[in-house]
Amino acid sequence: MCFSASASFVAAGALAIIGSATVRAAPTRRFVPLAAIPLLFAAQQACEGALWLALERAPFHVGGTPLARAFLFFALFVWPAWVPLSLFVVEEHPRKKRILAALSAGGAILGLWLIGCATLRDANACVAFGNLYYWVQIDAPMKHVVPAVYLAFVALPLALSSLRGSTLLAIATIGSCALSAAMSRAGFVSVWCFFAAALSGVVGLVVVRARTSAYARAA
Repeated sequence: MCFSASASFVAAGALAIIGSATVRAAPTRRFVPLAAIPLLFAAQQACEGALWLALERAPFHVGGTPLARAFLFFALFVWPAWVPLSLFVVEEHPRKKRILAALSAGGAILGLWLIGCATLRDANACVAFGNLYYWVQIDAPMKHVVPAVYLAFVALPLALSSLRGSTLLAIATIGSCALSAAMSRAGFVSVWCFFAAALSGVVGLVVVRARTSAYARAA
């Protein structure tokens, strides 16, 4: 989390509990990828907690450690690819399913390119203004476009999904992005991941509603 190591570890523990319960509540195996989102955020927050501890011992609190790359793996690749894919596999509406398939492919391509930038070029993390700041070298023409495209691949699938509650989650995702940018420009990635991790707990409600609907149809 963006505030401290202890906050990150507490968030990781809470999300691990929520994620475990959400996976158990999945009505079918198709819902497991969606239900596992809080667990993935738990792993990401644990990486950031460990990174806080590593940077406290690093010269000038700056480092390009494997922990930073592990966090960036989730932030840059997992979320734009995983979110649309997890919604694609549970979608039943044919037209929406085709759109989600395209968004899944596009999100995976974007994620591969971003993690490629972080892996093949310099990528560092540092403590700045009380937050963690991640620096990834992205070419100037794309640097100003990537945030909007990234947000689209995360929020649009939620808005398009037929699952109850997913549209509100999409609105909350966009709102948390705007709030994170307003709160901390330097630590935007870390701050937004904090809000996104908190919102991931709502996934449990979406899965429980889907389970209730499945039982209702079966009855």
